Amino acid sequence: MLSLRSKSALCSKSALCSKSDRPVVGLIVCLLVVALVNVNAPNVLADSKSEVEELGDNTQRVTLTQSVEPSFHIEPIVHRFEARRGTTIPFKFEIRSTGKAMNVTVLPVQLRQELSGIILHDDNVGAPEELKILSSTEFKLAPGETTFIEGEVTVPLAKSNYLSFGVLVRDNGQSSAEANPDDPQAISAAVRFVTQYVLRVDIETGVKDLSEMDKLDFEQGNILNEEGMPVATTILSNPTNFAFECNVRSTVHSANATKPRPFRMSMLSRKTLEDEGRYLVRIMPGSKLHLTAPMGDTLFPGEQTLKLEVTNGRRSLSEKSFDFAVAGGDFPALEVSQAYLDNELSVSPAQIEIGSSDHASRACNLRFSNNSSNQKNVRVELVDLQGNAIDGVRLSSDDFAVRSGRTKTIRAAVNNRNGGGETVFGVVRIHASDESGNGSQVSELPIAILAKEEASSSVKFGELASVQQGGMTSFRFPVTNTGEGYLPVDGRLEIADGSGHALKLADGYGKWLRPGETRELAFSPNRELPAGKYQLKLHVETKDGIEPFDQTLIVDLGDQS
Repeated sequence: MLSLRSKSALCSKSALCSKSDRPVVGLIVCLLVVALVNVNAPNVLADSKSEVEELGDNTQRVTLTQSVEPSFHIEPIVHRFEARRGTTIPFKFEIRSTGKAMNVTVLPVQLRQELSGIILHDDNVGAPEELKILSSTEFKLAPGETTFIEGEVTVPLAKSNYLSFGVLVRDNGQSSAEANPDDPQAISAAVRFVTQYVLRVDIETGVKDLSEMDKLDFEQGNILNEEGMPVATTILSNPTNFAFECNVRSTVHSANATKPRPFRMSMLSRKTLEDEGRYLVRIMPGSKLHLTAPMGDTLFPGEQTLKLEVTNGRRSLSEKSFDFAVAGGDFPALEVSQAYLDNELSVSPAQIEIGSSDHASRACNLRFSNNSSNQKNVRVELVDLQGNAIDGVRLSSDDFAVRSGRTKTIRAAVNNRNGGGETVFGVVRIHASDESGNGSQVSELPIAILAKEEASSSVKFGELASVQQGGMTSFRFPVTNTGEGYLPVDGRLEIADGSGHALKLADGYGKWLRPGETRELAFSPNRELPAGKYQLKLHVETKDGIEPFDQTLIVDLGDQS
């Protein structure tokens, strides 16, 4: 184990990427290096700046950023119409210069789609015959001038509920330097900035014959670990010559799950949306999409099946299933909220906090789920950390049965007459057995009963260390709870190489430490780290009132082979 202590100045270069709330923005700013004479010509489109951050111990981090302003704006980016086949639809886009002269070219283009769902123009396919540009396709635009791009599209015969056509608008750009007539042989460099938008004309056709949509196929399906939580993932393939709008519905099945709860998948480009639009899947002809969905439901260890369905309204048009296995510890963040008492019985939440404090609720529901084929008998008792019975909390039931494939909810509440007592830390001790009383198992969940005056909290942080195991480098960071009560711990480690590529790792996820307990946070990359210098940024949080631990290190990792 190697302790990491070294610090040094770091110079990094960051590229700025603008965000927009528009449905799809096809803005691309291209930088073309050309051979010119005058290298000192002013650059009116790009703005560079640097920021210096003092890290202490004579250490600085310098960040260079460059922003580029597009030479024109267009509204709207996407036109959306409802029309039936054979209909000719006129459209108009407004284009406005942002302050310089422009040489604009307008082209109808076919569209292609990336795995993320982002739609771009396709240079390898000819222009669509259905779309015509009626206004000029090449024109000049003076600084501040506004004009319109006009055209029409004819809805073709297609067995699709959705069609999309592209219009590429490009400013051919101007060089940031001019040739020096006094020295025509001199060679230097300048930058040409090119702005282009990919506009779309989308059409809902209302076609009811969706026989082509059932050819959509799922190439793979799995449940992966993302920051400790399970995430369903799949690749949806469209082998047809048609575009489609649809939804993708998923369920996870196990041997004893009687009523699996369905959830919907999203394209990566839409998963940050907060409305129903995040679940709309648009897939272009010949494209593949990466779809994901975070899962918060219980995933018991054992064999599982992920079932995926393409749906249009209530109709299921295409489906496929994929088997996968879950082992204990696969999703540590999920296990902070849901405790697995064995491979068949779970309870949530896994950490219980109630009391009369302003930071706690007076009651909490405990939900038991039985994933076995047999009834489970459960007995519950509350004891403090010294093993004494806790009197200040009332359970709605402390001895009950959970039927096969069903759930049972009980309520833990602070007694009104004892609501102002002392803060108590203890455990919910759960005795579970099958219907005949055999196979008894005892599990414990932490419980905190918080009074008005809470117990003192403190923590001791150790040193970040690297560990070599099986030819792989991982990192460990010990945390000790030196306070009187439970302490949540959440750690994040970012590993960045010299090219600026960063790997983000997490551990802890808010799981409580008992008083006096030491836990070693483990940050394990899923791939080998090549030899070289890396920046490590560690951030560890515990609870409100305790300063988070932050550390930035520059380390040199040797050959791991």
